[in-house]
Amino acid sequence: MKTYDLYGFDHDDLEAARVAVEQALGVQLAPHESLHRGDYYRLDTVGEENFELQRNFDPFYEEVVEDEFPEIIILLYVNGTERPEELERILTARIPNLRLLSRETL
Repeated sequence: MKTYDLYGFDHDDLEAARVAVEQALGVQLAPHESLHRGDYYRLDTVGEENFELQRNFDPFYEEVVEDEFPEIIILLYVNGTERPEELERILTARIPNLRLLSRETL
């Protein structure tokens, strides 16, 4: 089964969030630009698992992306993972200002 996790940072520094995720997971996130996301970071891994780090704001529509969490400014999506509990332990232990907001398993 594939799991889709959404994490939120309790600060608004996208670059600091990128560094924290890269150090926690031992990966390098690639910069991207999108009309709807603005500047964001992404890592596609082998298989379907991928990571996306972005602001909780759509600059095109000028609205919050995850309206259930309007207070969260920086979002980390962990998509299509088969190891959600392992990643949660790693991420929340190594990044104190990160919390799991939602989890969906399909």
